Amino acid sequence: MRKLSFFVLSILSLFSPAVAQTPDLPVNRIVVLGDAELELPADQVRITVTLQFSDPADARKAYVAHQAAEKRLVKLLKDYQIDEKEIRYTLLQVQKNDGSIYQNGQQKPEVITNQQVIFELNKPERYLDLQLALINGGFNRFQAGYRSTKQETSKNLVLEKAVEVAREKAAILAKAAGRTLGTVLSVRDTEETDPVLQRGFGLSAMDEVVRVGYGGSLLDIPQTIRIPAQVKVTFELK
Repeated sequence: MRKLSFFVLSILSLFSPAVAQTPDLPVNRIVVLGDAELELPADQVRITVTLQFSDPADARKAYVAHQAAEKRLVKLLKDYQIDEKEIRYTLLQVQKNDGSIYQNGQQKPEVITNQQVIFELNKPERYLDLQLALINGGFNRFQAGYRSTKQETSKNLVLEKAVEVAREKAAILAKAAGRTLGTVLSVRDTEETDPVLQRGFGLSAMDEVVRVGYGGSLLDIPQTIRIPAQVKVTFELK
C-alpha cells in the first residue's frame, strides 16, 4: 500500500509543474458577427471571350481555325486600345470528344479546342461598340460584368469597418448584460470559419446597384459595385 501511495504521489509531482505553467483561458467571452460594405463606382467592364472550334476528325484543322480567331481577337483588342496588362488568358486545350450526340441521334467523334480570354475595358461607354465588334468578328461566346478599379485596394478598408461594427454591437450586448467589454481575443473572416454563411452574405451584397441619373440608354445609368465583408470577433467579458 505504501508503494502504491508513493507511486501516485510521484506521478502528481511530475504533472503539477506543467499544469501550473498553463495560462488560464478566459471563461467569459462573447462572439459577435460584424457586417460592412463599401459602394464603389463601376468604372470598368470585365469581358470574358470563349474561343471554341471543332472538326469531326482533324485536330490540326480545329487548331488552325482557333489560331486564326486568336489573331483576329488580338487585332480587335488593339483597335480598342486594350492595354496588354489588362489581358489574361487560359491555356489552349485540345480534346477529342467521342460522345458527341447529333440531331439524328448518331454519335460521332469530334476534336474541340477551348480557350478563354479575359480583359478589362476601362471605358464602359464603349462596351456597346465593342460588343458589336466581337459579334461581327465571329466571337459569339462572351460575357461581361461591371468592376471597379478600387476593388482590391478597398478590401482592407471594408474589413476594418466590419471589425468596428462588431465592436459596437458587442459593447451594446455587454452593457445590456451588465458587463464590461474586454480585449479582442480573436478575429476571423467568416469566409474561413463559416463558408456557407459567407456565401449567403456575398450573394445578397455583391449585386450591382442602380443609381439615379437616367440618360438615353441603360449604359447612361451610373452603376455601383458593392464590396462586402463579414468577420467573427471574439471579445473578453469582464
